[in-house]
Amino acid sequence: MPQDKDELLQVLITQYAQMYMKLAYAIGVPFDDVEDIVMEAFWSFYRADYGGKLENEKVVKAMLARIVENKCIDYFRKEKRSIRPNEDEDLSELEIIADFSAHDPLQAVISRESCGQIYEILDGLRESWKDVTIMYFIQGLTTEEICERLEITNDMCRSRISRARKYLREELQSHIDKGHL
Repeated sequence: MPQDKDELLQVLITQYAQMYMKLAYAIGVPFDDVEDIVMEAFWSFYRADYGGKLENEKVVKAMLARIVENKCIDYFRKEKRSIRPNEDEDLSELEIIADFSAHDPLQAVISRESCGQIYEILDGLRESWKDVTIMYFIQGLTTEEICERLEITNDMCRSRISRARKYLREELQSHIDKGHL
């Protein structure tokens, strides 16, 4: 890998920009904003001066992929949009979860079968908890955004998240202990 920061940045952009643009688009960033997100990620990498500390090319690629994913999340939070691959398509939460796991550069931890089991556990939640859980954990909305959409208080929202988290922790642990996940 090149030793000079500027040279390293140029090499990384040349070799990997297209790949990270595809990643951002697959996560759901509109085509017009994909290039901006990726360039922002490269600049963050450049400013953080990771280049001299990371010698393994795989680690650099994984670090950049993580930065791109985080920039996508920032984009959706800033735009107050839910994370969905295409606004025209009506995808289930299961497909959203599976889509995220497929783009994890370090490893795809959750298989589609596990996602189905997780979705069944989610389906077992009380309706009032389910909406909050999906918005908070899957769509990445803030508690303020959830309160606004569901017209509930912040305390009520946090309480539902806490109760749902406890229920999910117990159910997931039970499935793991049985060897289902």
